[in-house]
Amino acid sequence: MSKLMRFDDQLNLGQAMAQEHRKSGARPSRAVLRHFPAGTTIFDVESPLSRVLFIENGWTISSKTMLNGTRIVTDFFLHGDVLSSASTSMSHETVHAVSDVNCYEFQGHMAGSGGDGGSQLPLIMTIELMKRHARIAERLASIGRRDAFGRTGHLLLELAIRAGNSARPGLDGFECPLKQSEIGDALGLSTVHVNRVLKEMRLGGLLSFRNGIVEFLNRRKLIEMVDFDPSYLADGSETAGFQDIHQS
Repeated sequence: MSKLMRFDDQLNLGQAMAQEHRKSGARPSRAVLRHFPAGTTIFDVESPLSRVLFIENGWTISSKTMLNGTRIVTDFFLHGDVLSSASTSMSHETVHAVSDVNCYEFQGHMAGSGGDGGSQLPLIMTIELMKRHARIAERLASIGRRDAFGRTGHLLLELAIRAGNSARPGLDGFECPLKQSEIGDALGLSTVHVNRVLKEMRLGGLLSFRNGIVEFLNRRKLIEMVDFDPSYLADGSETAGFQDIHQS
């Protein structure tokens, strides 16, 4: 397992490849920096099947819309994550930007060969699919076995790890552009129910979610209450901060 997890570092290959591309003056088609304003649809079921995006910064959501108009949020993608139009098309999902998003786009390299970085894309995509499978499995466990409080707390703790450290000094939390309706669509809860849970957490001195900022007032206690174990997310480099909090 440890040998496999070391490959996780290659999820940053997109940025490294793009930087090398700019230095070497390689063909523009190899790696292109794309910008998607908030609200933009990035992929849908009719997207071309040869596009792979490495998210440099920003937040995106993948979702499915049922015949009755109900939307289900299937996953969140943040910096360092990988998006594939082929995967989106096969799963009949739509991916849209919930904040401004910058990505490195690679086209036509899924069957790459030789020494160029494009030949690493099949490996990177395999790892990304494994990581996404782990996230979705945990989400299913939340919906099937956790109450609304547990689901919401678990998701926000997961997003805190994936979002990384806040740029705001002294803040134990992260900037979160998600609406309460989007959180609810990911957890099978109504917006009213999510609002009620967030109010309960705030009054209980656990966390505050206001003006796009999630602030943990007592992260350790929340971790214990929802039985959060981040081992499904990635290797120790991403969860080291959690381990420090959990063990202190």
